[in-house]
Amino acid sequence: MHRYSRRQFLKVALAATSMQPLYALATQLGKMAVATDEPYKALVVILLEGGADVFNMIAPTQTDTYADYQATRENIALPRTSLLPFSHANQNGLNPAAYGMRENMTALHNLFMDQKLAIIANCGTLLQPVTRYDVENGAPIPFELFAHNTQRSQWMLGDATGSQHQGWGARLGNTLYSSGNPWFNINAADSNNLLQTGGATDAIHFDEPSVSSDTMTSYGFGPESGGSELGKVYQSLYKQQLESPNKLMRALARKRIDELLRPNQLAGLFDNALSFDGFSDGVHETGKPLGRQLELVANILSVRQEFQNRFQTNRQIFFVNQHGWDTHDSDNAHQVGYLSESMGAFQNALAEMGMEEQVTTLTISDFGRSLTSNNAGTDHGWGGHAFVLGGAVRGGDIYGKMPALRPDSPDAWSDRMIPTTSVETYLATIAKWFGLSDTELDMVFPNLGAFSQRDLGFMS
Repeated sequence: MHRYSRRQFLKVALAATSMQPLYALATQLGKMAVATDEPYKALVVILLEGGADVFNMIAPTQTDTYADYQATRENIALPRTSLLPFSHANQNGLNPAAYGMRENMTALHNLFMDQKLAIIANCGTLLQPVTRYDVENGAPIPFELFAHNTQRSQWMLGDATGSQHQGWGARLGNTLYSSGNPWFNINAADSNNLLQTGGATDAIHFDEPSVSSDTMTSYGFGPESGGSELGKVYQSLYKQQLESPNKLMRALARKRIDELLRPNQLAGLFDNALSFDGFSDGVHETGKPLGRQLELVANILSVRQEFQNRFQTNRQIFFVNQHGWDTHDSDNAHQVGYLSESMGAFQNALAEMGMEEQVTTLTISDFGRSLTSNNAGTDHGWGGHAFVLGGAVRGGDIYGKMPALRPDSPDAWSDRMIPTTSVETYLATIAKWFGLSDTELDMVFPNLGAFSQRDLGFMS
């Protein structure tokens, strides 16, 4: 572990929108409401973009159930002897010893055995609990069920009813920080995301572990500055735009002002940031490698005390994105191995900082995949498993109901698993640990009441 120099940390692209007037913005940014007096906590959300084939990540190991799995998956079934077994018996009504992980998931397998990783079985978008019989007889199901963009949006909105237009991360921020906090949602991915969109303040985007220099102070631009002649021109232009009757002009002015003032807020913030070993670029990643995104999150977490001291922020959500999971024409072996390696490296970084109990990492995806092979890979599905990692996780167990992986499975419809755990129940369990009351959970996840279970019990 070593420190970045100040020079190394003097460049970043930050993007956010604020609704505060020009002359009050800098002061307001530093005086946001405090969510709670409890210790710092963070969520790290990993999107497995494209729809992860989790049924080749967790597979049955018992003789009869493996035979069903092999008959169903045919040419893409994994050899039984290659699976990494779960050696302990049932704790949560299921039997982890009846399953194993893919052989290149060593890091996640070790974390499961160390009881730091939990598996959430057959989770997905739902309007209400449904069975195969219900679906086949016209029960309501999410719209555009197998479409990437729609299903990914429903996961990130935390709602399949279509009633929500803010991401669940944005709604969490609004709940915990009533006046908004621009440092709550941080996007470390190489793309925008709905999960953190629509709140009182937008997510900040960090592209790399560095911060742009404060170019505008030298021009005399600042909340109390008369400054140079050029600075006065900037002040006048933005003041006119903020008072413009044109809403678009006002919004653009506010956004630009926010971008210009952010470096002042961040000056010196990363002077003592740490770097970590173990993160890699992968082999042939699409977009920014997952390992580098998680490394960036670890860099930022290493200066969390600065966020707490300067901005009264002791809750944060980080978003990262792993591309390449739409495996119609291939197995997902590479994505699986790289996910495991990257999550393992991130957990090691948290351990170095003594933050394992304070940070919970969770996966989401567009949907699961089809049970059967299309002779090359798998097609779009519905339900799938999720992973939750951290020191506050009651790991080493499987939560929910594992579906039957066999031909004509009673848990499937049109070759797709019907979820038995809703997105809302999954996320609400984590949000409760994050500090939300039962009343606040219903506000953030309005359709939570459609499901009998509100807490799956995998968080301590």
